[in-house]
Amino acid sequence: MLTEQTSVNQIDTFIESFDPSQNALFAAGENCFVTRKTLLRLKTDINNHRELVENITSAINDTDQQDAVAFGVLPFCKSQQAQFIVTDQINKYDKATFTHRLKLRSQLTKNKQANLNKVSHRQDQAHYEDAILKAKRYFSERKLDKIVLAKQTDLFFDQDINQTHVIANLLSQSSSGFHFSFPTEQGKTLVGVSPELLLKKQGHSIMSNPLAGSTKRVEDLEIEYKRKQALLASQKDRYEHAVVLDEMSQVLNPWCQQLTIPSTPSLLSTATMWHLSTIIEGQLINPNTHILSLANQLHPTPALCGKPTPSAYPLIKELEGEDRDYFSGIIGWCDRHGNGEWVVVIRCGELDTNHARLFAGAGIVAASDPTAEWLETEAKMSTMLNALEVAERYRELSETSALELEIA
Repeated sequence: MLTEQTSVNQIDTFIESFDPSQNALFAAGENCFVTRKTLLRLKTDINNHRELVENITSAINDTDQQDAVAFGVLPFCKSQQAQFIVTDQINKYDKATFTHRLKLRSQLTKNKQANLNKVSHRQDQAHYEDAILKAKRYFSERKLDKIVLAKQTDLFFDQDINQTHVIANLLSQSSSGFHFSFPTEQGKTLVGVSPELLLKKQGHSIMSNPLAGSTKRVEDLEIEYKRKQALLASQKDRYEHAVVLDEMSQVLNPWCQQLTIPSTPSLLSTATMWHLSTIIEGQLINPNTHILSLANQLHPTPALCGKPTPSAYPLIKELEGEDRDYFSGIIGWCDRHGNGEWVVVIRCGELDTNHARLFAGAGIVAASDPTAEWLETEAKMSTMLNALEVAERYRELSETSALELEIA
């Protein structure tokens, strides 16, 4: 059970000691939860749902603390291990107030802003578009309905990144969504703001909000309106969305006495994108079902992997050429009663001294245009680029790098 809301004076006191390399943060709705004292850290396999639940339940129960909660992050690949922080000291804040105070403090204490010196695309545009063309062959052979292909980009700065300032920017630029910051055992900090709720559980009740099908936001209101309408009418995006809903329905139905999935998607906006969105609600047969038992079965959904999952999953590393690690995994929390909230790890990056690795992906179906999908991934990276305050510099360095490749 998460603690009562903390006072403004306590917020100021805590921000002085807030350290992203030590404290995990998860913000949802109007609330922001931040860990304080860590009772224990653990890593656990995720390829067996029952063992995962048993390991986390045992870790929480071993603390003998009724308010103990496990914050964790599960990787994309089921053969890798999840990381958890178990704590009984969590501060609950009003998100707007916490954001304001953290932003103010970061501005007062911020050192000279780190300058972006180098951009390195681990999958450049040519690689990414070629991967899409290779994937489309599987569609023509009817081996795939959808696959999600991601890219990774390394940013190098002239000094250490002010991680607190980046988190403050993420909170202030996107009032909605699910903000997270998690210190990994590799000494890096995973930060981002996910628009996508994988699963929330409280007793009998569950809710999910899958997103699939996207378009970039623009400042011109007339163009913005046309883009929204085009997204709603897009057969390609509606099909991509339907694939995700069908898969999630198959996973959740056996566990529910009631499951409601609207027949038509709506639109959900972030600071940089519009998405096709559907809110799924259900009532569990057994209220003691642990959230991680369901979340780990849903993960990875076709919104992050593809369909059929067994066909798409092994192709992803082959086509991308890199391990995703925690990108397109899931992050969240659970308590000793099996309640909790988990979101997908997107619109994110890993921060480490003067280095940031950013991630972005796009859903690929038979009708996908390779260049349009590359541009979609660039738009999705804007969330982290804006938080790092380097969007313009990133474009300059990327254009220079592309020009140098053409000359070479």
